[in-house]
Amino acid sequence: DTDLPELTRKDFRELAARAQLLELGRFVESDRQLQEVMTDFWSNHFNVYARKGPVRFLTSDYVERTLRPHALGKFEDLLLATAKHPAMLIYLDNAKSVKAGAPGTPAAKRKKGLNENYARELLELHTLGVDGGYTQQDVIEVARVLTGWSVTRPQEDELGFKFRARQHDNAAKTVLGTQFPAGGGQAEGERLIRMLARHPATARHLARKLCARFVSDDPPAACVGSAAQAYMRSEGDIATVVRTIATGGTFWAPAVRGAKIKSPLELVVSAVRAADGHLDGGVGLGRTLAELGQPLFLYAAPTGYPERGDAWMGPGQALSRMRFGIQFAAGRVDGISYEADR
Repeated sequence: DTDLPELTRKDFRELAARAQLLELGRFVESDRQLQEVMTDFWSNHFNVYARKGPVRFLTSDYVERTLRPHALGKFEDLLLATAKHPAMLIYLDNAKSVKAGAPGTPAAKRKKGLNENYARELLELHTLGVDGGYTQQDVIEVARVLTGWSVTRPQEDELGFKFRARQHDNAAKTVLGTQFPAGGGQAEGERLIRMLARHPATARHLARKLCARFVSDDPPAACVGSAAQAYMRSEGDIATVVRTIATGGTFWAPAVRGAKIKSPLELVVSAVRAADGHLDGGVGLGRTLAELGQPLFLYAAPTGYPERGDAWMGPGQALSRMRFGIQFAAGRVDGISYEADR
């Protein structure tokens, strides 16, 4: 952050609020609500933190060009798009992950080399899951495969993905028992991403998360099983998996009906839509989300915001929700306009 000009430090809060407002506007106004729900889901699944260096300038681009276009498409395309976006590469430090002694880089001069942060979260959070059967050696091998996956420098171009061949570990690797021959370059990283996306453990991990999102925090095994099967049959087609969940018997079961607790974002968006309200262009709604505990793009850990409803229902959170409801009913929530008699 010390390399950023004074103006960007001074205006960070407004910049973050404007980025939040852009996404909130999409969530409230869009006619494609399922796509917006899934954009929110993937924004949390592939979380980035806006207060980490240049990521603050990249969050809107990350959502608009990476998450939203692939929200209901093939998971492997979404996964590859996130792996190449500079917001993710910077947030989880892969942009500075290089082979030992890679020449001509600040990382090499500081005697830094392989960085396992992104590799670990790619396996644990983004694909296989914590019980996905990988080892620490697999994490190391994945990190080696992805050395050289970096970003452009300001003097080269606008900030984007760049594969730096001189920083890539070209030796042979083995991930989950699969051989990656020497000399694979950028292509072996893309092969790895697609291999992980097609893995049965990824199907189970994503199926459970999606069933937890749409059905119950503790989803029925039948929901998870059918969703995982749909994932494998459709080669990771997200729309097919969501359709399978929504048309399955567990989705409508009395035991799970009304069991979900809305996140602060869901609470605010649903209230505005129910009142046929609109965002008036102010930045106050971002402050409201912060007061409720869920400012967009500002969760530091790669896990994303809590996914269980009870995380949002502690005494403090419940009081904030009551306050929001009272202020909303009185038309006193900054950033929202609506007809009071609706």
